[in-house]
Amino acid sequence: MAIVRRWVITRTRLPLFAGRLTRPPRTIRFHLLTSFLLLSLALGVSPAQLRAQKRPPAKPTEPQLAQLARSLRDEETPAAYAKLADFARRNAASELGARAALALGYYDFTNARHQQAKQWLEQAARDGVTPRSWPLREYLVYWRAQTDRALGQQDAALAGFEQLRRDFPDSVMSDQAVQGIAELALSAGAPDRALKALAAYSKAASKPSLLLLWAEALDRSGSAAEAARRYQDVYFGFPLSDEAKAADRNLSQANRNTGDEKQKARAAAFYDAHRWRDARAEYENLEFILVKGPSDLEYERVKMRAGECRVQLGAPLAALASLELRFPEVDAERLYRVSQFQRAKKQDYEMFATVDQLAARYPQSPWTEEALFATGNYFWVNLDRARAASYYGRAAEQFPNGRNARNAHWRTAWIVYLDRKPEAAGLLEDHIRRYPGSPYTQDALYWLGRVAERSGNAAQARSFYRKTVERFPLTYFGRKAAERLRPQPVGIGAEPVSEAEFLALIPAPPPLPQLDEQVPPGVARLWERAQALRTIAFDASAELELRAGYAESSAPRLLWEAARAALDADRYTVAVALTRQIYPQIESHRFEEIPPDVWRTLYPLPFETSLRRAAARQHVDPMLVAGLIRQESGFQPEAVSHAGAVGLMQVLPKTGAKLSKRLKLRYSRPRLFNPEYNLQLGTLYLADLLETMDGPEKALAAFNAGEDRVAAWQDERAYEEPAEFVESIPFTETREYVQIVMRNADLYRRVYGSGQ
Repeated sequence: MAIVRRWVITRTRLPLFAGRLTRPPRTIRFHLLTSFLLLSLALGVSPAQLRAQKRPPAKPTEPQLAQLARSLRDEETPAAYAKLADFARRNAASELGARAALALGYYDFTNARHQQAKQWLEQAARDGVTPRSWPLREYLVYWRAQTDRALGQQDAALAGFEQLRRDFPDSVMSDQAVQGIAELALSAGAPDRALKALAAYSKAASKPSLLLLWAEALDRSGSAAEAARRYQDVYFGFPLSDEAKAADRNLSQANRNTGDEKQKARAAAFYDAHRWRDARAEYENLEFILVKGPSDLEYERVKMRAGECRVQLGAPLAALASLELRFPEVDAERLYRVSQFQRAKKQDYEMFATVDQLAARYPQSPWTEEALFATGNYFWVNLDRARAASYYGRAAEQFPNGRNARNAHWRTAWIVYLDRKPEAAGLLEDHIRRYPGSPYTQDALYWLGRVAERSGNAAQARSFYRKTVERFPLTYFGRKAAERLRPQPVGIGAEPVSEAEFLALIPAPPPLPQLDEQVPPGVARLWERAQALRTIAFDASAELELRAGYAESSAPRLLWEAARAALDADRYTVAVALTRQIYPQIESHRFEEIPPDVWRTLYPLPFETSLRRAAARQHVDPMLVAGLIRQESGFQPEAVSHAGAVGLMQVLPKTGAKLSKRLKLRYSRPRLFNPEYNLQLGTLYLADLLETMDGPEKALAAFNAGEDRVAAWQDERAYEEPAEFVESIPFTETREYVQIVMRNADLYRRVYGSGQ
């Protein structure tokens, strides 16, 4: 048992000066300190603990709340939940505590713990803590209504949604609130209540789900004629939506077959979406309804489209080829469609004959341009470059301002370059003069440099390379040009230069936006709300608020903050798209001109640890893997392509099964959605391609288009450099893919380090 000694301290009178206690003599201070230490030791309490007991509790801060909320969102563990709950309880009387309670209520709601969610939301709604001016008040009202609805308390839910519309008419959740009102009111047998909410919402007529509810409410209120009009609005205005099918069940035959522009637009929507069966039904109805008269252009177009749909569904081509049409523009389209069916059926000679017939009959028709360009593509894909150049040249010459003129001219110039013809330089220069804003300008500049080098004019070659680096520094060809400007013997050096005058025609890139500007006063409320939402990890909601603010103000800062919120919400493709909207030609600027946060948002690196581990296992550059994933899936693990490729690295199930066997891993298609598993398989496949293919460009081309195709492309000719092979890839998707992934990898190395 510890012995507590008794210490006697002599009481001494302490002098006062100007109302303040002066510093006590050293002897007294020594006795006081000694007594304090001995007393604390006797009680088993440290001096620090005694001092802490005297301090008031620290005030909660937004960073503390943000850390706890994000931990719960990211970890979803009982421990993270308990920490945020403790914060909410300890600070129940503060605004930050109310935010925490709202976050907990939302979390419980999404996990189907509705009664518990309601308790948290009730805590957040305490009087005096969250007044109507509270930035997150509308979110509290909305989630209380949703929770009441989930608990079966329909009257309370309906009142909550109505409160949201009444108190916050401009809320970003207005669509959902109006839909909730309409659905609950109809369920309660109160269609007038639904009609009131729908009629008061200006955007209701542009939303198929709300339009359908509007029609149902009118139907139940006895307004059959008006209901039919709303059903028609859905049926004709949104033909590809699920709501259109429901509207169809509520329309009479007469209301469907109007024969007017609305029905033609519906047929065209199905046609453009390649929904051939639906399109055929619409066109056949129109064919029956329309009366052939002296000006029967529309009738002939409908007749032609109906015939095309029948062929698409398996009817003989004669159903379209034998049609006799009077109007040149319709007959020209018919011949073009026939030629494309012949191409698909590999009826080459028939296709050439049809194209020649079209060009002879209608030499100035835009369908003739389409046919010439499509035939050039046919030969281009089949590596018959000379015949491709013939058709591209005809298209560019006959239609210098046509839709395909720029592409046709470029491919003609490139084929001439490949054949090392003396007119190559003139055609490349002519492309820049004719189309200075062409996406092939960077290509033309680089290849002009190579032509000049080959002819011994190094000074002019440098001017082309320098312009490429200056104007397109972060592109594939910008990087290639920079390599040529290296000192000899690697490159040709950067001096001297002989600049051509036509380079001045190339337009400058758009100016860089100002991201540190003041938030416009008119959208300050949205800005404030978004910042509060982000403190509780409601990043997707913050993104919506910021995008609404940008729509009102056009201030780049709001769109940039929306991109960052999307990134924090793991919506990587959205973050990239929004950043691209702010920087539409970011590769036209020097790397150092762009803030680091912008680069990290535009080139995110989620799953970094797993990615680097998988890449190291296969001895692959992790930044090349990152660049590939950004283009393949946008870092969305659940991505599935139209070809059935799955996950981060878009692994085909058939390929995945083989790779799993090599790695001695259990295979199942659902596992391809697992990032770790997908990365193991995808990096192995990429490593195989890098080992067997001559250079990363060909490996990437094989990853995108398949090894057999790349082998055929390589066999076409002996390319002098990898860039020649890339420019010659006949598939536009693959050609752009290789350049983009190479650019991505280079930028990932700059942003995150080489990682080698």
